[in-house]
Amino acid sequence: MLRSIFTFLLFSFTLGLSAQFASPISWDFSYEHIEGDEFNLIAKATAEDKWAIYSQYTPEGGPIPTSFTWTEGDHYELKGKSVEKGHLKSGMDDMFGVDVMKFLSDEPVYFTQRVKITDYGKPIDVMVEYMCCDDEQCLPPTDEVHTYEIAPAGPGNGAVDPPSAPEPAAPVVENNTGSNGASSSSGAGGAGGNATQASAPKQTPAPAAAPTTSTTSIPATTQPEKVKRDELEPTLETKPLRVTGTYKAQGVAASENDPVSWAFTADKLDGNQYRVSLTGTLTEGWTTYSMDADPDPGAIPTEFRVTAEEGVTAIGEPTEESATLKVKYDKTWEADMAKIDGGTVTYSQLVEVTDAAKAINGYVYYQTCDDEMCFPPKEVPFSLDLSGATPVASIDGLTGTEASAGGGDIVAPAANELGLGVAFNPEPVGTCSEGARETAGKSLLSIFGLGILGGLLAMLMPCIFPMIPLTVSFFTKSGGSRGEGIRKAGLYGFFIFMIYVLLSVPFHLLDGLDPGILNSIASSVPLNLIFFAVFIAFAGSFFGFYELTLPESWSNRASQAEGTGGITGIFFMALTLALVSFSCTGPILGSLLVEAVSDGAWPLTAGMAGFGVALGLPFALFAAFPGFLNNLPKSGGWLNSVKVVLGFVEVALAFKFLSNADLVGEWDLLRIEPFLLIWILCSLGIAAYLFGFISFPLDSKKRKTGPIGMAIAVAGVAFTAYLAFGLTADGHTGTYKNRNLLSGIAPPVCYNYFLPCDKNRNITPFKSLEEGLAYAKEVNKPVMLDFTGYTCVNCRKMEENVWTQEEVRRYLTDEYVIVSLYVDDRSKLPDEEHREVVRQDGSGRTKLIDEVGEKWHYLEQTVFAKSSQPYYVLVSPDGTTLNPPVAYTPDAEVYQNFLECGLSTYRELSSK
Repeated sequence: MLRSIFTFLLFSFTLGLSAQFASPISWDFSYEHIEGDEFNLIAKATAEDKWAIYSQYTPEGGPIPTSFTWTEGDHYELKGKSVEKGHLKSGMDDMFGVDVMKFLSDEPVYFTQRVKITDYGKPIDVMVEYMCCDDEQCLPPTDEVHTYEIAPAGPGNGAVDPPSAPEPAAPVVENNTGSNGASSSSGAGGAGGNATQASAPKQTPAPAAAPTTSTTSIPATTQPEKVKRDELEPTLETKPLRVTGTYKAQGVAASENDPVSWAFTADKLDGNQYRVSLTGTLTEGWTTYSMDADPDPGAIPTEFRVTAEEGVTAIGEPTEESATLKVKYDKTWEADMAKIDGGTVTYSQLVEVTDAAKAINGYVYYQTCDDEMCFPPKEVPFSLDLSGATPVASIDGLTGTEASAGGGDIVAPAANELGLGVAFNPEPVGTCSEGARETAGKSLLSIFGLGILGGLLAMLMPCIFPMIPLTVSFFTKSGGSRGEGIRKAGLYGFFIFMIYVLLSVPFHLLDGLDPGILNSIASSVPLNLIFFAVFIAFAGSFFGFYELTLPESWSNRASQAEGTGGITGIFFMALTLALVSFSCTGPILGSLLVEAVSDGAWPLTAGMAGFGVALGLPFALFAAFPGFLNNLPKSGGWLNSVKVVLGFVEVALAFKFLSNADLVGEWDLLRIEPFLLIWILCSLGIAAYLFGFISFPLDSKKRKTGPIGMAIAVAGVAFTAYLAFGLTADGHTGTYKNRNLLSGIAPPVCYNYFLPCDKNRNITPFKSLEEGLAYAKEVNKPVMLDFTGYTCVNCRKMEENVWTQEEVRRYLTDEYVIVSLYVDDRSKLPDEEHREVVRQDGSGRTKLIDEVGEKWHYLEQTVFAKSSQPYYVLVSPDGTTLNPPVAYTPDAEVYQNFLECGLSTYRELSSK
């Protein structure tokens, strides 16, 4: 409230000034042809000295962000979001008391909006609302109105790729008009060319300044000024030091026990100077404390030091840079703290060396906390060995590679840990898109819901359903009082829940050994074959051909322990139910187990918890409200019908695991056609059984199907038709039609016998990283690293539901080279590519990488600090990460923005 009052008073105080003087921001509008009917509409803002204009994305609660309001019409279409370029400064603003994003006056600011024109006869109107401030005052928000009148690109309206930095053939005149002044620049691009064109501005009354002659071009890159600990101190104008070589080393990936990954960089500068830097990337939700943090509340400020040694002298103080450096209330220490709240932070130190220097050594000492806990402070050492002909960088004992040498020109890196020809830099250059967001909470919730569904199905099994009224009656009649009976029944339900949760505990022990062990287990060919056999066995039990039970001695011992009475007796009653009902719950639990295990131990725990809740809660509820028992359907033949229907489901799911084994083992047997035929038979089997055409051993001779059964039978027929249409050709792709409901379950549609995918009409990624990077360099295109897996369900959903969207497909086929890296590819590497590497479990032990999938999984873990799939990284052919990577992104528009951001960043880099 006080901030709002302050802002209002500030506007009121400066209103008189603004009425008498022109705005310190002048505008120039132009456009450039991209391809076909697509153009970039450009608005250039030039500020007078010390005045700033604010970003479109500056946080709320402070100044008015710059905004563009485009008139509606069907004569054009906006493509993506507006992109802004200039000298961007982010951080705390003393005038507003909040973090702001503003563009400084030393560079013009370019706002670019891509559009597609459908009718060149109609102009495009835009209104720009902006606010500007200097160190002492702010002017009220101002409107700038402009009309773009765009001519076609030329004869044929052909699509021509635009240059990365457009340069007019002749100088143009910029008319700087002051307050609300419109300005224009006229280019000399010929017909069909790509030079930046001027568009006629809509004039508004204002005194015009004297014209100046200049050349219009958009800068290739934006260098944002991040928050610095000494940003308010005066700085000296110095000549920038030339980088003549760069040496890098990547530290251990972030983990549950250390949520920061560090990267060490040493830049060789002119003379005998080096700039050594450590960049830390924090896991979402974690913070580390600034070098200037107050230690009194208890937090440990970060220390970054270069060790004083012979021939090594630190010049000045170390710097700390981070876009997320904030002073905010910290729940852990109950005080305002200067901290890096997620994101990245870079510490740098200028160092001078003499011939006597053997190495530059140093360390970073830091503490990490989230809202609930803090880890003990940790020290990570780094070193640049100068004793050899070529400096060698290392961090925390891990040796890096030479990234560049000689005048700053990039050269082929030395053989790195995996023997790759490219040293990938995980730090994204562009910030025009958001990176992967952690969705673990949502995933766990959905798996918990699936567990509840599985528990409800299990409750309808003949092994459990008849036990509900008997068990509830036992507790209510033997408890002495109604309240005591309810307490015992509630305790009984809780123990059922606890028993199923405890079943997941061993998987947490496995999960702690190696981040990828569960993923390796889930993609194992032998294990998938075992799952296939187990599911078929479960199906046979459901059909009534035989009964699967645990050893009778287990249930006998548990039953005997019931006689101990009290809480212990109730626990063993719950355990007895879990054991004797295995023949009914086992298949459902097995399905839940294999579906969740590849994602880690916590999803498995969430599923087991949901299963236990659904199975145990009814006993407590019916004990509290015994009248509801009268409304339960009576046991009968319908219970066996439920088992038979689930038996068909088990058979269908069994072939999912056989398909996994087929894909990973590269057997080329269970392709899309036989897979769909098997599912069609299972779906028809459900319908035929419920309609009474077929029967099974345990069915009653007088079996009748009720209304719910008939509805399921009709649904089975409809689903059969849906599957059958999956065996028809898609005229657009030339292969079979996608069945979205089976995404991640069925094999890819291109994996077939009769309609192989035409690479000219379908997305066909490279599977070799080296070949993909070489091709990308040849055709001058960015690369999308697709970390995927044959058994990855969400990977298939992305490929079949998102990649096929027209707006996404265009980027993937025309603008990118896709390299799909299968982390579960069990193909053996050649002997010369075998590598002994450090495990990612923090133990310091090593392991041998001798399979293709292990190589790509280790690359994902060590470079990009991720272990799950899918994971998409946009890079240049030389390994530069273009923008923040993303994971599973079912929203096609968000994924399109991700691709568009990476492409624009690559074009900017290519123009250098």
